[in-house]
Amino acid sequence: MKKAEAIKQASMPQPVQQVKKVEGTGSVWNTNSYHWEEKSVNKWAEEKLRAVLSGFKYKWNDAEMIISEIKAFKGESSVSIRKGKKIVAYDYHITLAWQIDMKDKADGAVVATAKGEYELPEVSNEEDDWEIRITVGEDKQSIHKMLEQLIKSFAPKDLKAAIRKDFVEELMKK
Repeated sequence: MKKAEAIKQASMPQPVQQVKKVEGTGSVWNTNSYHWEEKSVNKWAEEKLRAVLSGFKYKWNDAEMIISEIKAFKGESSVSIRKGKKIVAYDYHITLAWQIDMKDKADGAVVATAKGEYELPEVSNEEDDWEIRITVGEDKQSIHKMLEQLIKSFAPKDLKAAIRKDFVEELMKK
């Protein structure tokens, strides 16, 4: 009789236990992650952000822009826990050298080159729309006039998107 009741009980729907989602967890000593705890992720963040920046390319028609050099890179990143909430902070000042090569459609040879810099004075979790200051340097063939939209709009928009996708989203997982 008890066996039959146990089988009947097991076949009945069981209440589902709610799993409590913890956004961030601290150290063992930090019960319930209540106290402020911060860990530096500077080394990882710098390596990751440098990789994202140095690997950036933007192709538009017969022109290709690359980041040729990271000229200046200052800043820091951290991940903190307080009352079970994860707090991600980053703030960087970055200067990048870029180069655009115009290629011949027929043979792919470079026919013109322009160089310049992008300065990002504040890549930060506190700013949604990071400012990019643009400087056009060496441009013997004046191709920057033809490629003004690429230099001032298209490439910076994609550069910001790449930083958000490949750096910020990964930092949030730390």
